[in-house]
Amino acid sequence: MKKTVYKNCTMIDIAADGCLRAGTDIFTDGDRIADIRPTGGSTDGYEVYDATGLFAMPGLVNAHAHLFGTGTPSKVISGGGSQKLVLKLVATPLGKVVLKMLVRSACIQELNSGVTTLRGMGDFRGSDIAVRDEIRKGKGGAAGLQLLVSGPALTAPGGHGDGTFALTGSTPEEFAALVAENAADGADIIKICITGGVTDAKKKGEPGEVKMTAEQVRAACEKAHALGKRVAAHVQSKEGIEIAAACGVDTVEHGAHMSEEAAAALKARGGAVVATYTPAYPYYKLPPSVTKLDDVRVFNSGVVLEGMTACVKDAYAHGVTVAMGTDASCPFSTQYGMWREVIYFARLGGFGMKKALYAATMGGAEALGLAHTTGSLEKGKRADILLLAQDPVKEPRTLSAPVAVVAGGRLIAKPKVKRNKNTERILDGLMEEF
Repeated sequence: MKKTVYKNCTMIDIAADGCLRAGTDIFTDGDRIADIRPTGGSTDGYEVYDATGLFAMPGLVNAHAHLFGTGTPSKVISGGGSQKLVLKLVATPLGKVVLKMLVRSACIQELNSGVTTLRGMGDFRGSDIAVRDEIRKGKGGAAGLQLLVSGPALTAPGGHGDGTFALTGSTPEEFAALVAENAADGADIIKICITGGVTDAKKKGEPGEVKMTAEQVRAACEKAHALGKRVAAHVQSKEGIEIAAACGVDTVEHGAHMSEEAAAALKARGGAVVATYTPAYPYYKLPPSVTKLDDVRVFNSGVVLEGMTACVKDAYAHGVTVAMGTDASCPFSTQYGMWREVIYFARLGGFGMKKALYAATMGGAEALGLAHTTGSLEKGKRADILLLAQDPVKEPRTLSAPVAVVAGGRLIAKPKVKRNKNTERILDGLMEEF
């Protein structure tokens, strides 16, 4: 990789409340930031990228995504015959090839849209792991992306992902064994599904029905931690969070109201909550004729949306790390939509753009245990940089079209994503409301 200096940019210092530092040169050497200095000094030995007029911020951290889909609405997610056909396909040799193609495409879309660190949170047949290995070898259009993957999620009978993207266990011993199996297959993290979700709830008001027992969760967490793996848990109810916090979970995905005891336990182990507004808001606001969801799922999306905001507020009140993710592959959650998640977090949650940008960068890095290597623009950290045309605090939509993306030192000078025009038209209309 070349030694490059991004000259005369306005740097957004995420670690200093989004302070703007005009006239800054960012020097990169290989995959690291070699130095950050006021512009005007020597650039000898470096290829110069003229960043005059541009704003530089850390690459985005999408802490929760699925990489096997595009976000196009489909009845497949709700079960039935169409889902059975898809599940039958992915179990075939052809299906394995198709899955890898989808995951590769998703990673390229994520990277070109400004995501430089990505966490895959549940896959089919180890497809995320295979593509992760290719990327780490510098292969393909997503080279430079920092990708962490869980492999298949782990769930209980009738739980979220049972029969689809998860492996199912019943006893604590079985969960410990499944954790060991995923770790042996190359998973970076372990994902468990403590509660049900919007797509599998049968009654209004029960999107977060508890499916895993405290004993099962504790067994999974103890085994994962013994193997050096963090545990992320799908949780969409207060009861689920109490179990997660008490039994060793490191990151609570989606979330619901936390008691003081739960928040304290999560903070004590350096845990985090990961908000995912991107699918929940369209699910709730758009008509079922558009989302292809029934009335029960629409109602429960509202429950989840409210619980998610409560969870983030509880986290901030108790000093728990907050991150965010798109839950990509869900309907209306595209692989290039992290910019929408940032805006949803800022405006729907009411947390403002500065907190949203921190959660989308440094907060995500902290949640993933990577704060020492990414999340902010600092000497010695990975060269993960977004160059934007405007200040995202004042003009958030500038995040939708990065001028350039630098991932692990690799410069993508003209990043392009393939957008679904119909999906974008619907989501743009939805965002006009705020």
